[in-house]
Amino acid sequence: MEFRYAGRRVFAGVGRQSFDPAKRMVVFIHGAGLDHTVWLVFERYFARRGFNVLALDLPAHGRSDGEPLSRIEAMAEWVDGLLDQFGVNQAALVGHSLGSLIAFECAARNPDRITNVVLLGFSYPMVVSPPLLDAARHNDPAAIDMMVIYGHDFRSQLGGNRVSGVHIVNCAKRLLAKNPPGVLFADLNACNEYHNGDAAAAMVRCPAVFISGDRDKMTSPRAAAEMAQRVVNGTASQVKNSGHSVMAEQPEQTHQLLVQALSA
Repeated sequence: MEFRYAGRRVFAGVGRQSFDPAKRMVVFIHGAGLDHTVWLVFERYFARRGFNVLALDLPAHGRSDGEPLSRIEAMAEWVDGLLDQFGVNQAALVGHSLGSLIAFECAARNPDRITNVVLLGFSYPMVVSPPLLDAARHNDPAAIDMMVIYGHDFRSQLGGNRVSGVHIVNCAKRLLAKNPPGVLFADLNACNEYHNGDAAAAMVRCPAVFISGDRDKMTSPRAAAEMAQRVVNGTASQVKNSGHSVMAEQPEQTHQLLVQALSA
């Protein structure tokens, strides 16, 4: 679904269902250098089970126009304003990596609006390695290679996939390569420079489910579990035999955890 927000074109997947803000709302927020397609299977499932779904393309990602936003706080404000435009009073947020920080910040800012947050591939602080950040700054293709290598468990890089006809690594490379210059760096730098997590943790009141791949090399499962203990209604779960890209590497496990979290 395409619409206008703040004078720009925005795209969001709606699971092939008509948008109805009267239904229970769930908003999916993708990670660095990605777009709404990482949620495709999940958005369709929830759209067919009574949820109103928005799987967003952040500015300058996928089919959304504009320039990339440089701070997590600005991205959270963008999501919040978009929900205002649609007249959404309550929503659950599901975010992966960069998107998990955005969802976390939104939940802290809007405790009356955000009913649940599901945070996949979360850690705070979300430190990005200097070589990756430098490669992304210079639009070096090595940044994509590092994202793919460290973003997936080694088994996922061998070519097999539980989803027939899909090659995890090549799909990730193709998706990351579609970004205009500067987008991946803006995303990674926003993660690296986000320093409001401690304050946000004290303000999150809704149920918060932290989901980590047990072999994640990009964000620490331990850090996610520790944050789950700090927030009022936090719980932590792990996806077995998965790296950072849990939606692609272990879609069935991830699906089951999402269903459990959003059915609460």
